[in-house]
Amino acid sequence: MYFGLFWLGWHFLQHSIPYLAVTAAANFTTALIVYPLYRDFVFGSTSAGWIRGFAKFYTVYLFGLGCSLLGMPLLIEVLGVPVLVAQALVIGAVPVVSYLLHHFWTFRDKSHN
Repeated sequence: MYFGLFWLGWHFLQHSIPYLAVTAAANFTTALIVYPLYRDFVFGSTSAGWIRGFAKFYTVYLFGLGCSLLGMPLLIEVLGVPVLVAQALVIGAVPVVSYLLHHFWTFRDKSHN
């Protein structure tokens, strides 16, 4: 989802918006789209209200955004990697840590403690 949104944004806006702005927009849009899926289908959580739950969920997404905002310039500006390839490389580093944070913090089921 995220890479698709990033690709679309970059494809249409690369001459008018910096890649880091496209990164931030794709990050937030993806979080809005996938939060209900993670909440209901992946973790089956009802432990927090929607807004509070999304705030915790997006806090974890900010970790991924931080990785992108730090890693992309390094890969693109320093190493000369094309933008879409750099984004794909950064994406590969984030999912495992994000899943663990969501499992143990965002959607933690307090009834099993």
